[in-house]
Amino acid sequence: MSGLAGVVLACYPPWFRERYGEELAALVEETDGGPRVTLDLALGAARAWLRPALAGDSAARVRRRMQATLATTWVAWCAGISSVPMLDRLLLDPPPPGTPHVVGVLMSVSWVLVLAGCLVAVAAALLLTLSVLVPARDGRLVAPLLPGGVLAGVEAVGGLMLAQPHRHSAGFLAGVLAWVGGLALTGLAAAAGPVVTLCRARPSAVAMRRPVRLAVAVTAVLGAVALVDGVAAAMADRTALTLSVVAACGVAALCSSISVVRTLPLL
Repeated sequence: MSGLAGVVLACYPPWFRERYGEELAALVEETDGGPRVTLDLALGAARAWLRPALAGDSAARVRRRMQATLATTWVAWCAGISSVPMLDRLLLDPPPPGTPHVVGVLMSVSWVLVLAGCLVAVAAALLLTLSVLVPARDGRLVAPLLPGGVLAGVEAVGGLMLAQPHRHSAGFLAGVLAWVGGLALTGLAAAAGPVVTLCRARPSAVAMRRPVRLAVAVTAVLGAVALVDGVAAAMADRTALTLSVVAACGVAALCSSISVVRTLPLL
């Protein structure tokens, strides 16, 4: 199996890997694992996240539907808000000549929305922590959260160090590149860790009901971020890179919205 095919397999939702992971991995091993197979795997992963085939009785399907929505919303939020610092850097650091002043205002609105959404997401995580993690006192539930926390601390220290006056040497450039790469790893760990913990914890539908309602609010905020980013990019000097960043945020908001809509009747 090619390395890329293995990465795509790991992107399937936990419920899918639990039921079909070994069978699908064996099937991929029998193929060449080329670009076409990898593309098919990626499309299958997207379908599995958006249209989960939830087995079990009615109560089990409700619980799994809520769990899938929480996981999808969290991953979409982490992916979507990464567009804001990227777009801010592309549009305003420094702003190209002729950039309207309102573009800076719009990016400030995006940052405010990100902060508001993070507060709501933290509230949902706190509810699950108090109702599930604290009573369980299981180290297996906490372990997936540690890499993201450690990497975030390292990135914060690295950012402070890079913010100090430096000469633009080869060593400084290498440090910046390492920090950017670490930032991407931090985002991946922060997105994946809570999903793994949620899968292992298997919280009840009752415990997830209020967090899912907060996930609805997070999805609405993410949609607003995508809209504001799109307007800012449209008013500034549009490039393929800025449009792709906005598109990524829009796709994340759409995926989260689809998952939330499927769960609303259960609330």
